[in-house]
Amino acid sequence: MDVKKENDLLEETLSLAETDYAQAYRFLLAAYEKEPGDFGPQTLYFLACLAGGAGMQDAALGWLRTAIEKNGWWYRPEVLVDDDLAQLEGNSEFIALKARSDARYREAVSAAKSVFSWNGKTADYLFLAVHGNTQNAQTARADWAPILAGDNHWQLETIQSAEPDGYGTFRWSYDDTSFLPVANALDAMQGEGYEKIACGGFSAGCDMLLRAITFTPARCDLLILQSPWIPVLQEHKAAILQALRQKDIALRIFCGADDEDCLPLAQELSAAANQAGLDAALTVQENCRHQFPEMSYALNALLLSERPA
Repeated sequence: MDVKKENDLLEETLSLAETDYAQAYRFLLAAYEKEPGDFGPQTLYFLACLAGGAGMQDAALGWLRTAIEKNGWWYRPEVLVDDDLAQLEGNSEFIALKARSDARYREAVSAAKSVFSWNGKTADYLFLAVHGNTQNAQTARADWAPILAGDNHWQLETIQSAEPDGYGTFRWSYDDTSFLPVANALDAMQGEGYEKIACGGFSAGCDMLLRAITFTPARCDLLILQSPWIPVLQEHKAAILQALRQKDIALRIFCGADDEDCLPLAQELSAAANQAGLDAALTVQENCRHQFPEMSYALNALLLSERPA
């Protein structure tokens, strides 16, 4: 299973878990048992939490044992401090597994650095993709590449956070420094002669893009926010709107109709941008939660419209 399909499966699992942990556990377990080698750390963490939340403590511990001891994976320390795993807190094996995971996390943090895929100009138009939390550059490329497929006018590049989230995944913090790799990536490409630079972010990646264009000289021509989790909006709305206007950035927002956390933020930003007379539009994606659509024809048409035929 590719990264995108796993993420979509986990989003469906979350939907089931809202009403029935045991059903959600059975659903994810059935998918896992078909091709266990195709699933990563996040799936095993979900299985552990669902099992714990459904009162199956032995099963929960077993999934963590498989992930940490057998597979050599690790998790950000705070995610193992979870209400669904609370019954394991006094268990000696759980304590040992968490200690092993925490040590691997510290080692990963000490070695981590941001990764920018760009090595030079290879097309007339540039698209910079920014991943969300519990994702990586591979996820961002998998999300956006199908939209750009077959169009050799666009060069797709990615920027990966320097902050590990779990084994193989990364995260962005909502602070004064985490977004700087995004800003630096944009700055590095400004003088390369691109006819147009577009940026696309998913979830927390959207917040990093807004911070980059608001708090630094970084700029682009088109900003696409998919499923935007953008806490920066709450304290810096006026500054965001001012940056969009001064840098003449077109804003396109996409969000799932069933994305309860992000849709209000998407609507708030869209309304503020429209009220300010900016070039902005919101597309609400039906039957979609907090996920990147399988194939967004609206996004495809948008990018095609950005260049001459």
